[in-house]
Amino acid sequence: MPRFFFHVRSGGGDIGHDSEGEELPDLEAARREAVNTNREMLGERLLHGGAHHRHIEIANEDGDVLAVVKASEVVLAKDGQLRAFKDDVTKSAPSSVLSATKSGAR
Repeated sequence: MPRFFFHVRSGGGDIGHDSEGEELPDLEAARREAVNTNREMLGERLLHGGAHHRHIEIANEDGDVLAVVKASEVVLAKDGQLRAFKDDVTKSAPSSVLSATKSGAR
């Protein structure tokens, strides 16, 4: 099983290197892990003073960056609405919230 590394890059360019990585079946499983991790990080940042422009770089064992998951991609869709993921284990953007937001209800 391939090992993927999840490096966290801040908006200022600083990077936190993942030196252990995680064995996952494929890049799609690594993307799901990055989405959930990014959401957890955003939640912590919001609790402690606001969101930062961070993203997670998914790299292979050779250090090649295979994919990038931006914080903005895990929260908002292109139209500014909350984004739902069918594999969202946190259920942080349920469809009922999406419907209410789209219709203007609060």
